[in-house]
Amino acid sequence: MEKIRVNYEKMYYGFPVILISYYDENGNANVTTLSSSYTLKDMVALGFSSKGYAIKQIKEVSDFVINIPDQTLLNEIEFCGKNTGETCKKFEHLNLTTVASEVVNAPIIKECPVSLECTLTDVLESKNYTGITNILAVIKGRLIANEYLNEEGRLKISAFDSLLYFNDGVSRDFRYLNK
Repeated sequence: MEKIRVNYEKMYYGFPVILISYYDENGNANVTTLSSSYTLKDMVALGFSSKGYAIKQIKEVSDFVINIPDQTLLNEIEFCGKNTGETCKKFEHLNLTTVASEVVNAPIIKECPVSLECTLTDVLESKNYTGITNILAVIKGRLIANEYLNEEGRLKISAFDSLLYFNDGVSRDFRYLNK
């Protein structure tokens, strides 16, 4: 396979799209779209733009929920990614239902089939990567819709129709996991 060297500003090579919900320091529910994440056991790592409203609030309040949407929520994903919680109470503009978590002080998005309840543990900022804030958090609870579980209570992978995000700094697009 012949390869061509490219000089892209960035390259997202198919990360799952997630919705991060939280209460801001005034107790208002808010949500943002994110695609830079990974989990390992009870640890989750997320990457944010340092200047974003969501990361500033999460650093203040510590608790948040990672909600994994399906492809039916593409309009909501786009809206949450294009608007800032600093000037917009996003849930007032969306057909999304918030439910209080029993484990952390953050709202769960009812329409998302998977939700991970998290508490911030570490904030990583480096002069080598200005404008980027990475955080680590502990996963305190996992909620999964019944139809995403098999008879043994394990993940039914075939049920997932999550979105993957691709971006090269100019072109951006979503792909569906089940296609």
